[in-house]
Amino acid sequence: MAEKCLKCFRPKITCYCPYIIPIESGIKFVFLMHPKEAFRQHTGTGRLASLSLIESEIIVGVDFSKNKRLNALIEDSKYKAMLLYPGEESISCDHQSLVQAKEESKQLLIVVLDATWFFAKKMLRLSSNVRMLPKISFSKVYQSQFIFKRQPAIGYVSTIESCYYLLKEMQQANLVSKEINVQPLMDVFKRMVDFQIKAEQERIASGVPGRHAYDLKRDKKNRKP
Repeated sequence: MAEKCLKCFRPKITCYCPYIIPIESGIKFVFLMHPKEAFRQHTGTGRLASLSLIESEIIVGVDFSKNKRLNALIEDSKYKAMLLYPGEESISCDHQSLVQAKEESKQLLIVVLDATWFFAKKMLRLSSNVRMLPKISFSKVYQSQFIFKRQPAIGYVSTIESCYYLLKEMQQANLVSKEINVQPLMDVFKRMVDFQIKAEQERIASGVPGRHAYDLKRDKKNRKP
């Protein structure tokens, strides 16, 4: 078994840590990570995002209603806690409540569900404390660059892309300094995508069906005539 990096959990031979540039955004990100993302997912971007964003945390679980650490953060008066999640009730980065929080010197605490959309909905349904948080989302629609992993629909992006686009929109709303370079988030993500594509091509060239070839076969089999 290949020796793993204890930070990114990748095999050391393909470790992404040398390419991670820490970003001090002034925002505290908390990633609520589903166990499958934490222990089984080799292309999960939540861990890459957490390693890139200074002061961020990862909390693993499914139902966070009674999670002491999360509840302590949510209830801390120095934070304005919000859930990064799409929906009609979600506000954009130029909302007056965010401007007011900045004027009151409250630090934004952004909670991010790091899971597939199926499991993210389950986590939200079970976690009453997370469900009750005010929601924030993007004002624009973005196309995911996760080109070897299908998204449910246009506008659905990976965890690390979500953090990147949120920070970009916060910079436009003057909630995050424009002098802060958030591009390293996208750079390390693209490096991971490029590596996965190259590995897939090498598998196919060697005569081993690519991982995603099985997905295509399954789609055809399940497709209605």
